[in-house]
Amino acid sequence: MNKYTVVKKVAQAITITVTVVILLYVFFRLMPGNPAELIIAAVANKGKLSPAKLQDLLKVLGLQYGKWSFSGFIIYLRDMFMFRFGTSYNYRNDEAVIDVIRQALPYTLLLFGLAAVLSFIIGLPSGILTMFARGKKKEGAILGTSIILNSIPFFVLAIFLYVYIIGDFGVFPPSATAMNPKDLYDPTLYHLERLFYYMALPLITLTAIEAMGHLITMRAAMVSVMGEDYITTAKATGLSSRKIMFHNAARNAMIPVSTRMALEFAVLAGGAVIVEIIFGWPGMGHILFNATENEDYPLAEAGLYILALMTIIAYSLTDFIHAWLDPRLR
Repeated sequence: MNKYTVVKKVAQAITITVTVVILLYVFFRLMPGNPAELIIAAVANKGKLSPAKLQDLLKVLGLQYGKWSFSGFIIYLRDMFMFRFGTSYNYRNDEAVIDVIRQALPYTLLLFGLAAVLSFIIGLPSGILTMFARGKKKEGAILGTSIILNSIPFFVLAIFLYVYIIGDFGVFPPSATAMNPKDLYDPTLYHLERLFYYMALPLITLTAIEAMGHLITMRAAMVSVMGEDYITTAKATGLSSRKIMFHNAARNAMIPVSTRMALEFAVLAGGAVIVEIIFGWPGMGHILFNATENEDYPLAEAGLYILALMTIIAYSLTDFIHAWLDPRLR
């Protein structure tokens, strides 16, 4: 990929990021009421804020010039791009928003990452192997099952597993909020076992649905690629079907699949928010739910911004993956 294309892709990512920040600014200010007044009322009732802090709150939120002032908008842009999100007044005793996110983000990244990798490992080979059963009843059964599973919303499968696996059998804990932070950072066998014990059902929920999506996409891409002239030539040279499938067709079929990988991150980001809430997984979805419930504007804005930023980065990396898979795009 030449330098011009790299600069162009980076500029696009920056433009999208600025657009997201502007939309967050507008949407949160279209909400009824004054965020500062809501926070002051909530916090004052709890006796957590001193009078001096109450006076400074408007300035901290960038609302000292009014809801829609240009000066307030410039301050908002500066703070968002410098990751200065202010203080979460309804979370962990006035803790800084960036600290709250820093504690929750590793849990979400771990869940996202494992779900993405496992769904990729399960879905892609399954999509290729399905081609060996093309035209048979077995293929119809596999595709039918995959379509049904991929059509199920994350929260429906999560509730089903929660009710029947946790409620009826009690195999897994009802909530992961009891996790010890050492379970995430301590690599000992004991803490790893506890980590996967709490993470099992959220991970199964995300992986099962996304793996079926990869299977369907890979199978469709393989069907398209198998009709190309170079595949016909490879068959004419006497190469085995297995070698043609895995060495000739699969690489070119990966291009549309890599696009879906970027889309997968956005889908997982949306689905995992609900899944984390249902299973009590202490990630970004959990803190966004708490922020919404407690009208914690700084934390809600920052959480949505971080999730959007992660999705933009994933989309940008997809362009470079495309160039690596297809030299024509370099």
